[in-house]
Amino acid sequence: MPKGIFPEGILPKGFGFWSLAFLVALFMPLVVGGIGFISDSALLMVYLGINLMWILVLGTAGIYSFATLAIVGASGYAAAYLSVRHGLSWPLMLVIGLLVGAGLGVLIAVPAIRLRGIYFALFTFGLAELFRSYTTVTDALGGAPGLYGAGTFVPADKIGTETGALIGYYGAALLVVASLVVYRLVDGGRLGLLLRTARESEPFAKALGVDVVRARLTVFVVSSGMLGLIGALQVCLYRGISPSAFRFDTLLLLFAMIVVGGLASARGVVIGTVVLFFISQHYLDAGPMRFVAAAVIMLAVTLLTTHGLAGVPAQIRAWRDRRAASSATSLSLDQPLHGLAKERS
Repeated sequence: MPKGIFPEGILPKGFGFWSLAFLVALFMPLVVGGIGFISDSALLMVYLGINLMWILVLGTAGIYSFATLAIVGASGYAAAYLSVRHGLSWPLMLVIGLLVGAGLGVLIAVPAIRLRGIYFALFTFGLAELFRSYTTVTDALGGAPGLYGAGTFVPADKIGTETGALIGYYGAALLVVASLVVYRLVDGGRLGLLLRTARESEPFAKALGVDVVRARLTVFVVSSGMLGLIGALQVCLYRGISPSAFRFDTLLLLFAMIVVGGLASARGVVIGTVVLFFISQHYLDAGPMRFVAAAVIMLAVTLLTTHGLAGVPAQIRAWRDRRAASSATSLSLDQPLHGLAKERS
């Protein structure tokens, strides 16, 4: 964008990136077309929404939680069960998903929010596997095959068509926009500022009167509510859910997406999710080797960058600035020596 069109500071930071991302998300499915591509794009939107809420917990609140898919899956099952068994309509399914997700957030966080680092991670790590095992052996929840026949926002005559896939995709894309808004309100607001202060020095934050535990609990419950909403929307997209919603390899893939992109920003989440999603979906024939490739990329990014792929431009600029400063320092030290040599000659 040419300089001078907008006064400096009018446009938000990263405006160009988000404008491009919005245009690609809006028109790419229309340009490329095809039910397969559009369905994959809808799944990408689901992953983006999940990861945006996960970095609120990992990055903003500093809570090492791995209960993400447990909350998404359990909320999805609650919405699917009420829809299949009791005829709940899709708008109410989304409400149920939101409420169940927030409720699970309270149940998980209240007894363990004071745990730090690896202890909270260990507490939450097995929840997805616990829920997967329970749904697999519970006939009321469909058992191993899963629970299908739930309501959907796609019109009945459009199901299985490209138009129906587009409707599902744009529904998922709207949820990503909602997730971005929630992320911005929490991370960029007073709550995010308090938690960043606590992350730098928790004793200092407490000395200022910041209730760190309450702030972390609030972020965890808000993100859990949104994760529950995403779980219910996923049920609406696929008209059901199965125990595969809790798969451990999916959890690790989502985590790798966050690490590769950089958990310090929403932009990093978008970049990392798109890159690794492309690898995982484009090379399906490679089987488990896709996840090995994701692990290698994550290791390389961790070793070579400071803030993931999103931080590479800033890292390059900092390197160039150091080189320029070093060159300027060398020149300033050389000039007096040259002057002294000329005087002696």
